[in-house]
Amino acid sequence: MLEYELASLASTQYGLLALDQLTALGLSMDGIDRRVVSGRWRRVHHGVYAVGGAPTTYEQRVLAACLGIGVLTAASHRTAAVIHGLLAYKQPRVEVTTTRDRSPELRQVHVHRMADLAPRWITSVERVPCTTVARTLVDLGAVSRPATVEAALDRAKGQGLVTSRDVRHAMNTVARQGRRGVGTIRALLTAAWGAEPPAGVVEARMASLIRAAGLPVAVPEFIVLDAHGGFVAMVDFAYPERRLAIEVDGYESHAPRRAFGNDRARDRLLADADWLALHYTWTEVDARLPHVASEIARHYRRRAPGTVRRAPGSR
Repeated sequence: MLEYELASLASTQYGLLALDQLTALGLSMDGIDRRVVSGRWRRVHHGVYAVGGAPTTYEQRVLAACLGIGVLTAASHRTAAVIHGLLAYKQPRVEVTTTRDRSPELRQVHVHRMADLAPRWITSVERVPCTTVARTLVDLGAVSRPATVEAALDRAKGQGLVTSRDVRHAMNTVARQGRRGVGTIRALLTAAWGAEPPAGVVEARMASLIRAAGLPVAVPEFIVLDAHGGFVAMVDFAYPERRLAIEVDGYESHAPRRAFGNDRARDRLLADADWLALHYTWTEVDARLPHVASEIARHYRRRAPGTVRRAPGSR
């Protein structure tokens, strides 16, 4: 019965078991030591064990740190941003936040100690306790460059994980004189995106890029019609009055919206309708490379405004 309970618990924790959980199940220290010595378990941190055969993953390392420190501990900062999908770092150093003044020293784990980490700021992602997206974005400013925080904010809003109101509420709740990170997120929130949040990650990053170029917001998913009202193409972004289309290539979840598979043929159809299509890769847009903004701005100013036929229901 005990072995079944141990196996069942480990299966929900990436193969991990914590000392307080083991003693609650009635296992003695002698029983734990025998399993470690025999190789059935391995010690990950003081008071945290992994059963034999459990793969070592980033999520396991993060959860092991949380179990090793104890209650009111959660993955935070860059680690939480990666787990939430806001940053693309490959397994950064594990960062956790706890309310405990003292805790065991853990190898390869950076521990932030903050008294304001209440349960309201903790959620579970893939069975790992993490700071909420809003709280993560506030904390991220303390350890990352503003451009990195902005990219994370864009992705969070673009994926519908958070709103500006959510982040501002988290910021105001934990803000205090000298609180690191608050200045970064406050500056980003001050640069308003407009009345409506972008509909996806691509839209969010493009909105950020265009805003930096001093241009008006482009219309996403615009349907181009010819002089007779016939369908030409749906373009990713458009300045309809300038007949200027902006296409983002290579973003896999964005690609299925293409009206045609052949970009060259599509561009010829757009040119016949007196439209200019500018193509950029998702990497260029995501990194907000300077040449993208400057090229869009140059063509926007060159092309004279005109009358454009709009499809019914288009924005």
